[in-house]
Parts: sequence; structure tokens; C-alpha cells
Amino acid sequence: MSAFGLSYLFGAFLLVTLFYAFGTWDVLAGSRLLDLLIRVGIVKYHDQNLGFIEGVADHKYYLTSQTPVDWFLVVLAGLLFLAFFAVKTLQFDGVARHFGAKGTLGQNGRAYLYGLGLDRWFPFGLGQTGTHQVLTSQGSTDEQSSNVLFATGLFVLFEISLFGIVGLLGEGWGPWVGQVLWGAFVFTLLYLWVRRPPGASVGSIARGWGRKVREVLGSLSSDPPLFAKLAALSLVAFALEDVAAYMIANAFGIGVEFSVIVMGLGAGYVARLIPLSPGGIGQYEWGFAVALVLGGVGAPEAATLAILDNLLRYLVGAVAVGSILFWYGVDTKFSAVLNAFNSGVTTESRT
Repeated sequence: MSAFGLSYLFGAFLLVTLFYAFGTWDVLAGSRLLDLLIRVGIVKYHDQNLGFIEGVADHKYYLTSQTPVDWFLVVLAGLLFLAFFAVKTLQFDGVARHFGAKGTLGQNGRAYLYGLGLDRWFPFGLGQTGTHQVLTSQGSTDEQSSNVLFATGLFVLFEISLFGIVGLLGEGWGPWVGQVLWGAFVFTLLYLWVRRPPGASVGSIARGWGRKVREVLGSLSSDPPLFAKLAALSLVAFALEDVAAYMIANAFGIGVEFSVIVMGLGAGYVARLIPLSPGGIGQYEWGFAVALVLGGVGAPEAATLAILDNLLRYLVGAVAVGSILFWYGVDTKFSAVLNAFNSGVTTESRT
């Protein structure tokens, strides 16, 4: 459990350094968090206030924090995130049924959402193990569960590729190359940080992964209508995320082109492919923010949008996952998931 504790510290460190590197007061003001900190008595703005932090660095930050927010757009973005989770749930169910999973739509959906919830609050892809446990408890074999999770991960990679294609069409080669190189740098750094299995070389891992890709894609392509449906669901999910982030930017008065947001989201996804922090928190924001800066967005605005996007995603996800699990539950216990995780019961899909 000590590794889990370190992961939370790592996530906190990334968020703190993000604020520091991109301008603490600017980000607090632009996200309107400064207004909240003043209201709850953490920042003391004038003599009538209580607060641990004495004063605001400059009056302009207070004025920025009081700028109206278009809450209608924020609510609409939240509904789009909710629709995104619904679309991904349908896609997961389609994949699960193809590989012989025994659950119904409701059972498969809860398996997916349970893993999603665990992944948001715990590091190292614990949610993958959680979903695997639920699927096997419903009657699926280990191989079927692993294939389902691996295929689901491939569709995530497909969506990341879509981010890159749309970003290239909208931005051109100049900023696009820098953003792609940034994403590749972050992923490589995280990969080198994670210890490989004893005796396993990069080449052997790549060959094994390639064989698994060919096996899973070959199985999916044997049912062209289903494959097309699952790919279409990825397209819808991709569009929902992009539009939601664009609405958040407009709601908070952050001027940024749609294609730049697309590349930012893609870089954020890549940055948390290997989640060393809970849910890749901090990793996602750094990946997203730096890609926006490379696309020409100001540093404070880039960090603000990255934080707000992930914050709303977390809030909507917590409500959606929490509500479903509270009313219906899943066919496993958290202690069983932890035991399986600690004993090395993992999947081949760490996305």
C-alpha cells in the first residue's frame, strides 16, 4: 500500500507544480477557484474577510475571478460527458458480447463503470483488474475478460489517433509536430519509469503486444457490422469529449481554437496511458496544458482549461458511477479486487 501512498503524493506534486509553472494566481483567478477560496475563508481579500493567506497578489486577479461564468454551457458540457460515459458503456457491452462475456447490458455496463470508477481514484490501472474481476464473477473466463479489456484499450488508442488526425487538419504541420513529440516524450518517460517484467526486453514485449493486437483485431474484423458499429461509437465519444472541452473554454472565456483543444485532449490521454497517479491526475493536466501552449494558447489559460476539463469530468463521472453502483452494485468486492491486483492478476490492457 506504500506504493499507493506515493502515487497520491506524485499526483499532488504534479498539480502543485502545474499551478506554479503556469502562474498560480492567474490559474486560480481564471478558473474562478480564487473566488471560492475567498468565500470559504482561505484567502483574505480585505479586512472583513477571514483567511490563512493574507491578501491577493494583485487586484486584477480578484477582478478576473469575479468575471461571470456561462453556467448553461458548463451544465451542457457536463451532460456531454454523461453522454460520453453512456456511449463508452455501450461500446464496452458490444465488445464483451463479441468475446463471449456472459453478462447482460446492465451487468457489462456496471463492470465497465466499476473499473472506470476505480481507475479515477486509484493508480496503476487498478480499475482494469476490477472490471476483470466483475466479468469473471459473471461467468466469463480469464481469457474472455482479458480480450474484452484489451479490445477496449485498442479503441482508446483509435480515439487518440483521431485526435491527431483532426488536429493535423486544423493546425497544420508546424504546431502539430511539436504536440505529437511532446506526447511521445511523456509516454516514453513514463514507460521507462515503470519497471518491466523480470527478464522481459522491450522487443519481446512489443512482439507479444503485436501478436495480441493481430489476434483481437482479427476476431473483431470477422464481424464487419459489429466492428463498424464499435468504431462509430468511438467517433461519437471522440466528438462528445471535444465539444464538451470547447464549451468549457467558452464558458470561462478562454479563447482557443477547436483543433488546438483536440490536440490538447489527445496529449492528455497519452500522458495518462500509464497511470502512475490516481486516474493519471496531474499527468493528464500537464499533457493537455503543454500541448495547448505549443498550439499558441497562453500558459495560464492552458492550465486553467486542463484543470477545469478534468475537474468536470471527475464530478460527472463520480455522480454517474456512484449512482449506478449505489442502486445496483457489482458482483465483486473491493477487497477481492485488491487481492487479485496484489497477487498479479492483471490484464494486457493498461489504458
